[in-house]
Amino acid sequence: MSAERFFDSLYGNLQLIKYLSSGVDSKHLPHALIIEGPEGSGKKSTAYMICAAMQPDFSDKIMRRITPDITYHTLEAGKKTIGVSTVREIREAAYIMPQELSVRVFIIDNASLMTDAAQNALLKILEEPPEGVYFFLLSENASALLPTVRSRAPVVRMQVFDEGELEEYIVKNNGKAARLSGAEPEAFKMLLRSSKGAIGKALEFLEQNSGNKQKVREKTDKLIELLSEGKTSDIVFFLYKLGFSREELDILMLNLAQAVRDMLAVKYETGAEPMYFLSLETAETRATEFTRGTLMAVYSVTEKLRDALTVNVNAELFSLRIAEMLSSALK
Repeated sequence: MSAERFFDSLYGNLQLIKYLSSGVDSKHLPHALIIEGPEGSGKKSTAYMICAAMQPDFSDKIMRRITPDITYHTLEAGKKTIGVSTVREIREAAYIMPQELSVRVFIIDNASLMTDAAQNALLKILEEPPEGVYFFLLSENASALLPTVRSRAPVVRMQVFDEGELEEYIVKNNGKAARLSGAEPEAFKMLLRSSKGAIGKALEFLEQNSGNKQKVREKTDKLIELLSEGKTSDIVFFLYKLGFSREELDILMLNLAQAVRDMLAVKYETGAEPMYFLSLETAETRATEFTRGTLMAVYSVTEKLRDALTVNVNAELFSLRIAEMLSSALK
């Protein structure tokens, strides 16, 4: 029976499914693959589907991710890179016999965030891997990996869907999406755009409280207005009164970063489609209210604040920190 059946839940991606199932069926699947695609495009799920196809007798345990012979590695909390120590642990484990499968598989998420030293350490085992050992490197941007790593691991790409395809799929398969598209068409349009063609990302957004996201969006619009006016005292008062949770503050900063990116795209005439604003005309109007320098400064601040929000913080005090840093960006 063809391995293709193990990819039934992977929507679209017909060429990818054909390539992977053919490799499994012929037993010529490369021992290392780089799976490239935006966040939410299904890279991780696809890696486990490959494993299930290779080991059909254990497919249920594999898809439930409870077999010790398939290990998943990603960024440690609070870190921005994957260091050489993680790769050394993987190399050592690669020479240990599997406990229940006939293969050992190492899935490395955010692989492009490996340091050069970590990638070079991994390269040693990619060049001469033990028999039955596979490496799946998941990356949003495979070109960020060293050329030597890419030369040892073919790149396969997840399909990115246009907004029409994405809308058709999630409206048909998700009740929340169907309700949102009818009740809040503007919010639904924004969800599709923010998902960047990734089904998983769209579904993740749907799981969040749509009313809550709309509330944050309204506050984002107000914050952009205050920033354009340059009234730092009003910005401080506004953010102090928000009463947002840490998660809501993160959405606020993401919204602001996307809005600034849209305005910079207008300023530099890149032709990029807006990520935050619902129309290019709105982005163009807002962009006239800021200088390029101010937008760059605000964008830099939002990125720093989002990084800081990855650790536990007091939301009320952090709101004041946001106000302070954004006010300084306007000077």
